[in-house]
Amino acid sequence: MNHYFTNNPNNPSNSRTFDFQLDGKTYRFSTDSGVFSKDYVDFGTKSLIKAISLKNEPLKVLDLGCGYGVIGIVLKDRFPNIELSQSDINYKATELTKINNEANYITSTVIHSDGFENIHDTFDVITLNPPIRAGKEVIFKLYEGAYTHLNKGGVFYIVIQKKQGAPSHKKQLENIFNNATIINKVKGYYIIKMIKV
Repeated sequence: MNHYFTNNPNNPSNSRTFDFQLDGKTYRFSTDSGVFSKDYVDFGTKSLIKAISLKNEPLKVLDLGCGYGVIGIVLKDRFPNIELSQSDINYKATELTKINNEANYITSTVIHSDGFENIHDTFDVITLNPPIRAGKEVIFKLYEGAYTHLNKGGVFYIVIQKKQGAPSHKKQLENIFNNATIINKVKGYYIIKMIKV
């Protein structure tokens, strides 16, 4: 069985395009089989975006596990002065991100990478909607990589459902960052913010 958190460019194509509205703005996304939430923007991703507040400065932002690019595209649209990078293990997802960046007039650096394998830069902000089905070992490695790839004072945001283990994930994040704050709870989803001190 193929998963969105693996790299399998040979999945049969079943492409579609849909519009996504958020706070009065409409974005257009092309998706395909083999990517996460291909028919609509999932509630967790939407909740994470709404919880993130950035300064409109040239902050370096990484949309980690970007899927078809939603988080990064909306953040870049809202905060055009950020320097955006988007990465995913799934090659099809990164190709869709490039298409969606163009469709939504967004410029970014798109990186095909298994976690942080091909990411050599450091960032002021990293966002992640963790691939829960990949398992804790994979996800906790992403958390550790996020810490390593953040600049001092940098911020890491994640979204996770309580029923998917939010309390244990928060504990692990506290072990890594020495801080982890739940900045919002909505319909069982926790938005958690960490700062590299």
